[in-house]
Amino acid sequence: MSVPGAGPAPRSRLLLGLAAGAVAFAAADTYVVVLALVDMMQGIGLSPEQLQRAAPIVSGFLLGYVAMLPLIGRIADLRGRVPVLTAALIVFAFGSILTAAAYDMTTMVGGRFLQGVGGGGLVPATLALVADLYPAHRRAIPLGIVSAVQEIGSVLGPLLGAVVLAVADWRAIFLLNLAVGLVLAAAIAAAASREGVAGRGASAASHETASPRVVEQRGAPATSGPPPVVEQRGAPATSGPP
Repeated sequence: MSVPGAGPAPRSRLLLGLAAGAVAFAAADTYVVVLALVDMMQGIGLSPEQLQRAAPIVSGFLLGYVAMLPLIGRIADLRGRVPVLTAALIVFAFGSILTAAAYDMTTMVGGRFLQGVGGGGLVPATLALVADLYPAHRRAIPLGIVSAVQEIGSVLGPLLGAVVLAVADWRAIFLLNLAVGLVLAAAIAAAASREGVAGRGASAASHETASPRVVEQRGAPATSGPPPVVEQRGAPATSGPP
């Protein structure tokens, strides 16, 4: 068990590293299709002259990615960080295999949308995991690292696509996504299980950070004095006997 205020244990760092790696990999998939787009069009029966019709292949991913950003934080609060991370990776993997198997525009765009949903869910869940693993005064560096790897992933996406296309066809890109997504989901679940944080969510952390004042700190005796003011919804706060 890590000492309060001393930062996370090595296994917690491993968990955060895996989550950050998942963020980078999903971000890479945003632009991994840039070099493969013409081949993907031909795979679903479109000619290079119909390039304008291929826009949903890119925008479908971005739509799913952006749509999840404001929603997933609350889901992670209710269900826990690690379950949301693993679920997002599974959705990402399912979208990858759907895209790889696509022979029409609807299936391909649907697969790309699911990839975006899974990828977009990784970012806020990973940022929330940082808040769980690090005290407030030590979060700046890990938060910066998560943001940095997201940008690095976006830059490396086209390069990753080029490497795969040099040895295989465009469908191999998404089969690789499938394999990496499932491996990362299993690794994150295993690391969280060993560390004992698999079920931790904001519901646990909120009791430490959202109350108006701390009555008892970990490792210190409870303070004496009157209990904190309790305010019920729809009723005024009470400060003492009527």
